[in-house]
Amino acid sequence: RAVIFAASASKQGGTPSAVDNAGLVSVAKACIAASQVSHLVIVSSGGVTKPDSPVYKFLNLFGNIMAEKIKGEDAVRALYKGDDKNVFTVVRPGGLTEDPGKGVTALELNQGDTKSGRISRADVAALCVESTFYPQYTGDTTFECFDADTGKPLQSVGLSNIMKAKTEESKAVVTGRECRGDSWEKMFSGLEKDA
Repeated sequence: RAVIFAASASKQGGTPSAVDNAGLVSVAKACIAASQVSHLVIVSSGGVTKPDSPVYKFLNLFGNIMAEKIKGEDAVRALYKGDDKNVFTVVRPGGLTEDPGKGVTALELNQGDTKSGRISRADVAALCVESTFYPQYTGDTTFECFDADTGKPLQSVGLSNIMKAKTEESKAVVTGRECRGDSWEKMFSGLEKDA
């Protein structure tokens, strides 16, 4: 069984410190304590480790949310370190859209927080659910996710997301950490575990 933590601070209630950090840590502790919850999936944010990126700077205007998200992520990693019964997965979506989901073949995963793009909320939800079926690949991993045709270096994302720009294949940047596939299992099998 799994828990998907997709909460975040908002005007409707909860500060970034209370939700994205302390709230996440409380949920992680409860998952570890519950013998029937072996997988915690966390929806965080692309760019969370890059305070000089435009994405981080913009989003952090909202109550220091990016700083609190990375504190929460790091606390979860520390809680799960050495735990052979429970795993976590950190999903870092790019700019969220209300578009219909495109499915696994249209998506790209990356690791290292160096690329981002846009992705539908529906595809983020599917990624979260599907990741729970492949803990051998997704357990104790962190990855960024976006539509493959919108992927760009993190430092250049921002205006391109607002303008809904696509990346020309000839201009696509390759980091060597891209994961794509025609099935969820194939896509997830390319992930590397967090150090």
